[in-house]
Formats: sequence, C-alpha cells, structure tokens
Amino acid sequence: MSAARVLQVLRDSLALRDLLKPQAVLLAAVSGGSDSMALLYGLHLLQKETGFSLNACHVQHGLRGADSLADEQLVRECCARWEIPLTVHTAQLGGDIHLPGMETRARESRRKFFSETMRQLGAQALLLAHHQDDQTETVLMHLLRGAGGNGLSGMQEAVPCTGGSMLRPLLGLSKTDLRNALTEWKVPYREDGSNREALTPRNALRLQVLPLLEELYPGCTAHMAHTARLLRRDEDALERQAIRLVHENTLYVPGLHAVRTDALRQAHEAIAIRALRLWYAEGLRRAQINPDERQLSAEVSDKLLTFALLGGRDMSDSSQSASVLNLPHQLRAFMGSCWLHLQRQDGSPLCGMHQQETPLSELMNPAVSTLPVGEAPLPGWCGDGASSRLTMTLSAATPELPPQTAMTAYVPLEWLSRCVLRTPCPGDQIHPLGAPGSKPLRRWLTDRKIDAPFRPLLPVVAQDDTILWIPGLCTSQQLAVTPGQPCLCLILTAEPPYLPITTRKGD
Repeated sequence: MSAARVLQVLRDSLALRDLLKPQAVLLAAVSGGSDSMALLYGLHLLQKETGFSLNACHVQHGLRGADSLADEQLVRECCARWEIPLTVHTAQLGGDIHLPGMETRARESRRKFFSETMRQLGAQALLLAHHQDDQTETVLMHLLRGAGGNGLSGMQEAVPCTGGSMLRPLLGLSKTDLRNALTEWKVPYREDGSNREALTPRNALRLQVLPLLEELYPGCTAHMAHTARLLRRDEDALERQAIRLVHENTLYVPGLHAVRTDALRQAHEAIAIRALRLWYAEGLRRAQINPDERQLSAEVSDKLLTFALLGGRDMSDSSQSASVLNLPHQLRAFMGSCWLHLQRQDGSPLCGMHQQETPLSELMNPAVSTLPVGEAPLPGWCGDGASSRLTMTLSAATPELPPQTAMTAYVPLEWLSRCVLRTPCPGDQIHPLGAPGSKPLRRWLTDRKIDAPFRPLLPVVAQDDTILWIPGLCTSQQLAVTPGQPCLCLILTAEPPYLPITTRKGD
C-alpha cells in the first residue's frame, strides 16, 4: 500500500503543475538515502507511464570518506539500471563534516550545482525528497527561534527556481511511508551515519526531542506537519495581498526605491508588515546585496512597521533622526512627506540614477519644422511600475493667460534652442511665478519640503542654470505669458509622486 500511495502523491503533484507530459524535463536530486531513492524510483515508474524526460544529479561532498563514495556508487548503479542520465558533482569542500559551518557550506554548494544543472538541461522542475518528518523538524526549529507565520509554515511544496520550480512532492508522506515503499519495490538505499549523531540542532531534535514528543503526544509529528500546511494556506493568501500592495505602490526608477505610506497605513498590519519585508527584499536585490540575506528579523520588522505607521521612529530612541531608521546591511528607511524611501545609510541611493539632458528643440520635427502633438517621457521617470512612469503631452499654443497650475507650462518657441529637459545641477536658481526674486533651487526644494531622495531626480526645464519649470511643482516668473506669443505647451499627464502634501495647486 505504501508504494501505491507514494506513486499517487507524486502523480498528483506533477499533474497539478502540468509536468506529466513528454515535453517536460525533470531533475531529481538523489543522495542515495531512503527518501531520495523512493523519489527517484517513483519518478522512474511515472516516466514509463507518461514519457517525460527524467534526469538525476548527485553531489559528492567527500566529507564521510568511504561512505560518501559508497553512496555515489549506489546512485550510479541504480541510474544505470533504470537508464536515467546522471550528473555527479564533486564539491571538494575539504575538512570534516563536524566542523562548524560545514553543513551550510555543503548546502550552498548543492544549491549552486542544482541551479547550474537545471539550466544546462533546460529542466522545468528540480525535485527534492523532503518529507513530513523533515517538515516537522523545520517547523519546530523555526518555532524555537521565534519565527512568524512564514517560518511556521515550514518548507513550501513549490518555489521558483532557475526559470522553473523546485518541488518537494513528498511533504505529506512520512519517512516510514517511503521506506515501506522501497521494501515493496525492492529498491536498495544507504543510511547516512551522521544522521544518527546529535551534532546539529536538527539532528538533536530528530533523535532526542521528537521521540519524546511522540511518546507524550502520539501523532504529533503528523499534526505539526498538518498545521504547517494550514498556515501555509493562510500565509499564501496574506502574501498575495502584500505583493499586490507593493506592486501598486512602489516606485521603481533608477535612484529611487520608495513605497507609499498611506497604502501601508490603510492596510491591515498583517499585510503591511509583509509588504515592508517584500519591499526591503526587493531593495536589497536592487542594491546587489546577497539574496540569501534578504529577510529582516522579526524585531527589526516590527520596528520598521511602527516607523512606517507612525510617520517616524519611536521618539524614545534618541540615536537617530525622527525621519530615519537604520536597517541591516548599511541601509536606512527615510520617512518623506508621502513616501517611505530605502537608501544607503550615507543617504546615497541603492543604485545609480540616470542623468539625462534633452534639448527642447529635439522635440520639434526637423523635416517640416513643426511641433509634434503627442507624448514625451520625463528624464529618469520611465520605470517598470505604473506609479513610476511620468510623461507630458506636447502641442503648439498661443496662450492669453498663464497656466492655473504647475502641471502646465508654456515655453516660447524662440527659446527652444536654448532650453533643455534635464535633472537638477549644482548652482541652479529658480524665480517662482509671482515671487519677489530668485533663490537657489536647493534652498527652494528644502523650503517646500520635497523629499531629499527625490531632489536629484526632479525633471526640470532649464536655460543654463535658470530653472523655468519643475513639472507639477513650480513655474518660473520667466514663463509669465505674453499674450499672442507662439509657445510649446507642455502638460504633465499625471500628478507626479514627488509632490509633498503641502504643495499648493497654483505653485
């Protein structure tokens, strides 16, 4: 019965992901132990039914001497007998399996090898043999470390991996189920002697703690794994909502990584904290920081949530500015008027920004010397997110009155050859429409409380060091309308994200 059950579980898992077809290419990670041998033979039987391409891979860590070589030999013999192509990687880690950190090094070596092999084979899925007992150990370890919902959900059955998926189809089966199936199939396997030594926290849980728990609460191993499945279902629902919040409310442009604070404050805290963790992880990726170090601790996550929801840090912490919260990896959260920004701790952006300069005369059609009627992007604001794109429409106009707001500007045609569309430069000056005089742009932006991360990226129309227009923010006195003068009419198509709450419409 165990063999039939294992086979059905595998069949259902592959069918759910449309992998039971001849075009599918699968890669099974095989150590030679009972778990992976049950996985490999079950896949071999299913391959006969459906014709998918099955490959195996094995990592020779070289940490257990003759036992390691015997594991490899068993895997080679079985793959040859079942006509399954096998790729073997010799990790050459050196040292002893009991050395501190060796388990982590071995795991990282395996992951790299698995990813490279998937890429070489064009595999849609990498299959691992983690089972119910492994899941229980994982959940218990995470519980003891103080994990939240994601950690207590344990290992996921399917996660993205190298253009495909990493699958753990056996999570609902116990180790006993798998060994009984091997007995029915008469398939050999090898025991890893290091698993019988309580040298790591996981082994200690397996050998000492879980047997006692099973004695006190019979069936608790299966119950904990079932709880993890229920939590995973809830966690997936919350995660989808958090992903949507981040996708719809994050700025993705070079030099900026920011999320709208009002969206965080309107969301339930369970969604908001997940959104912040996703936002931070994406920021690390953009900063090219090791993806294995993405997650914030529970303590720092709570601090970041409080900082975002209250509009600043806990005032009891006198070590930081009210608008700044330092984060791991030399990063910081900066609280702006409407946005929460992620920066490096020295105030520099996570990644480089685009410095662009386009003469307004290039917006003319040189063939016919006429103005186009259409749209043009603003420099630096053509990111992937919907909230990141900023464009303006262009048309000919002969205005009689100045524009009512800074969303529109009229630039005299005779000026176009001397005007450029660019980002701010040192020494820029601005004379706002109706103001008594000019002042440094840097000072004006500070007075208007424009978020500091936005300032280097503001699109401006300028003549030399004189700013004529900051789309949405300010029209200069120089662009005061002369009735009847032919102009290029520039209209911002959407309200820009850099507007502070205090900006007046007519400024």
